[in-house]
Amino acid sequence: MAEPSQDEFSVAMKHGAGHYADRPVTLLVRDPNHRLGRRPRIALRRQDRTPNTVFRSFLIDGRGRGRFYGWMPVHLQAMTLLVDDATANKAGIEPQITMRRMSLIEVAVLIALRRTLALLHIVSLFLAGNRKGAEFCFVRQCDALSAPDYQDWVEAQTLAAQHANRDDPRNWPRRPHILVSIEGGDNAAVAETRASLAAQSWRDFHELPARDAIKMAEAGKNLDDLLWLRLPAGMHVTANALERLARPFALSTDVAVVYCDEDHIDGRGRRFAPFFKPAWNEPLAVSGWLPLEGALFRLSDIPEGIDLEHAPAALIAPAVARAKSGQILHLPEILLHRGLSCRRSGDISKTVQPIRVGPSVSVIIPTRDRADLLDACLKGLFERTAPADLDVLVIDNGSVEPATLELFTRYEQSGFIRRIPLPGDFNFSRACNIGVDAARHDLILLLNNDVEPIDRHWLEQLAGELDDPTVGAAGNLLLFPDGFVQHGGVTLGAGTVARHSFHFLDPKGRGDKGLLSQRRDMSAVTAACLMTRKELWNRLGGMDEQNLTVAYNDVDYCLKVRGAGFRIVWTPAAAMLHRESVSRGADDTPQKLERFAREERTMHERWSDALNADPHYNPNLSLIAEDFVLEAYPRNLAPRSSV
Repeated sequence: MAEPSQDEFSVAMKHGAGHYADRPVTLLVRDPNHRLGRRPRIALRRQDRTPNTVFRSFLIDGRGRGRFYGWMPVHLQAMTLLVDDATANKAGIEPQITMRRMSLIEVAVLIALRRTLALLHIVSLFLAGNRKGAEFCFVRQCDALSAPDYQDWVEAQTLAAQHANRDDPRNWPRRPHILVSIEGGDNAAVAETRASLAAQSWRDFHELPARDAIKMAEAGKNLDDLLWLRLPAGMHVTANALERLARPFALSTDVAVVYCDEDHIDGRGRRFAPFFKPAWNEPLAVSGWLPLEGALFRLSDIPEGIDLEHAPAALIAPAVARAKSGQILHLPEILLHRGLSCRRSGDISKTVQPIRVGPSVSVIIPTRDRADLLDACLKGLFERTAPADLDVLVIDNGSVEPATLELFTRYEQSGFIRRIPLPGDFNFSRACNIGVDAARHDLILLLNNDVEPIDRHWLEQLAGELDDPTVGAAGNLLLFPDGFVQHGGVTLGAGTVARHSFHFLDPKGRGDKGLLSQRRDMSAVTAACLMTRKELWNRLGGMDEQNLTVAYNDVDYCLKVRGAGFRIVWTPAAAMLHRESVSRGADDTPQKLERFAREERTMHERWSDALNADPHYNPNLSLIAEDFVLEAYPRNLAPRSSV
């Protein structure tokens, strides 16, 4: 093993990269002098792919021992271990690194021992006939085997934070003062919170009741650098919490609210049950899913008429957002610990689902043959959907089967559909552009030919989302025929470009932490069922039919929508059945794989920054393993907004 530089160590491959590509591997690391640090990253170089390097991470314990498990990329070319500068020693003997390929049985045994419920889920998918889902989840669970224990993760992140190069508060352009109000609880709980405040590194604060903060707000004098923090009794704050929360306010007068991540703490000081939050997401705040206790507010940005003494932060923050008085930022650091007397109530509601009765919608359905699928889709529109003014355009990509042609004739002669021929190779983007161009209504619904309604009010609910002028596109919950989740939104950066959230999850389980029942803002939704406006589509140039013919065209469009200042909303209320690309088939031929690589490259060349920082997914969580799996080496932990 050679040492190219002090920042990385190469990994020797006994059998060549091809032996390990698209296979599970394990690395054993012995590093007694911590040359790699506690949170090394694995850089996996891929041949003829963009990005050419993807990363994994794992933890090394205090004795210098660590083990990584993971499924290697298809086009693996080389592997190196990157040093964690924040926790590494520059001197000492080099680490010993050994790698070997694992058998599938070995991986299955490890999953059974360490992630038993996950293995049962994989088995349930397989028994339901969902082989694709079982294989997908098996690979994801292999990647999750390297997920650190939360206690070990906390220890490693604490050590890294101690060595982080942070600016000196004495050099900040402003030094805001914080008013702290402690509410509720008994004397013991209040004392716990006060004890944690007494240890603060930031001393520019004092405690006062919320009613006195109201008086200061009403006086309206010198409020720009006056911040307000309300803590429930029993909440513990880390020693640097006020400093970390105050920093964005000190650096910018455009910041109105800052909130952070949290966990729980028991009587022995053991931390557990972390809650890693998304960036600002108003529907989740209103429903109570996004806890905002401990959020820091600029007093001058709180709208008049808000009762600070009684209104919860979940009502104050949305009022600030609607007033557009300043940014609401999320700081992805755990700075709050809920004590035994300060547990979350669990009282989470659902936001009101907007509905537009009798909407006028142009529905665009690209298709080729498969009369069985298209017939079910059209029957769903005309027989199992609440009354609506439908303009249905079927974009026919060279259908030749007699059953399909007979179906076209029947529906066309009845005046239910308009068929637009599109000969040549399949090009989803071109089909959608042609359909939108011919659409008669401003509301546009892109719909796959293998999607069917479950509830007759689904279209009214999707259309209702577009009644909000801040919303540019809306998507919905899609389920496989076996009941598992096909689409719960889209997470940017997962799987290098993007991946469906909660893919193949059982919606009746707890793996979604309740998100599958919540309307929420997302960075993207699938075009299998996507509603938008024709005017906006045309303004943004529609879909890219030159570079994104099949994959990622929906993500590209959604990112353009967000770039224009609009929101993307996902709703579970309009749930539908999706047979997922049954008519198109798999991307497994050399030609399809080459096309996929080109589309992957296009997305990274165009949206690299966005793909690396999905505001609705926490940077402390893995983009490779399943949702809510800890990442040993977190991504960018800077304060972030939802735009």
